[in-house]
Amino acid sequence: MSRSDTVLVSLMKRRFALSIDLDPLSCYRNIYALPQGLQTERENDPVYTKAIPRFCELCDSLGIKGTLFIVGESLDQPNSVQSASQAAEAGHELANHTHNHHYDLSKTAKEEQITLCSDAIEKACGIRPVGFRAPGYLLGSSLLPLLPAEGFRYDSSVLPSPAYQGLKASVLTLMRLLGRPSASILGDPREALVPSVPYRPHPHRPWRRGMSSLVELPISAPLGLPLTGGLLALGGRPLSKVLAARLASAEWVQLELHGVDLLDLVSDGLDPALGAERSLRIDWRKKMGLYRAFIEKVIEGREVPRLCDVKL
Repeated sequence: MSRSDTVLVSLMKRRFALSIDLDPLSCYRNIYALPQGLQTERENDPVYTKAIPRFCELCDSLGIKGTLFIVGESLDQPNSVQSASQAAEAGHELANHTHNHHYDLSKTAKEEQITLCSDAIEKACGIRPVGFRAPGYLLGSSLLPLLPAEGFRYDSSVLPSPAYQGLKASVLTLMRLLGRPSASILGDPREALVPSVPYRPHPHRPWRRGMSSLVELPISAPLGLPLTGGLLALGGRPLSKVLAARLASAEWVQLELHGVDLLDLVSDGLDPALGAERSLRIDWRKKMGLYRAFIEKVIEGREVPRLCDVKL
């Protein structure tokens, strides 16, 4: 750690943040090259109708508030609007996760994907988001400069985990060889080498510190592993305990869940093909218990802000 990093960490309060990416089920079909689902799956996507209420239940049981990253097109459906609005009314933050969750946004930098999502959230819930997260943990060189003009105060896209990027590269290569190309993409490997604490990024080189008006809020990666709901679910209590111990002295911890982390194939009557996402093979109640136990341990002695409330 550099001297400037040490000074920054010493000035920071110990904080924990909980966020959830509400990628619709269609995203997982695109990742795993699965056929598109029925219209009813989109109209009543359980990521919104079931996972959001369960996320709010998890937060209520812990006495905390979280941040929900919304995919704008999902708010075309009344049931999704109802769940998102109820979360906002309960005090949770709604943030921008682009309008269509295009995995290549870091390369195309289509500003309308950002604007349309913010418009959808504002129209549906009366809130203009101030936070952004790019699909696939990738910003590229052109996304960050678009955000200040759209009214964003922070970005939370980066994941300091070379191990994750390496595994992702292996999986994508295997899928191509099997003739099942994924919608997911690889980015600049330097994006996995970002600081592990909040910082102001360089607008065109997000892995570096710079003079951006935005605050970058990394997802945590203890032991180089991405601190996600999927990792905790698949690793179970043994891994959760190891990671919690590793994070005991960390100044900044952000756990990232996905909507599917609070669903399962059987209880929620999902298409068995979606079992390609292994977290969906585990009962959502068991996963909820794992997350609650992990968070209870990690939040001891910490502030627990929503991402919009984090300041340097």
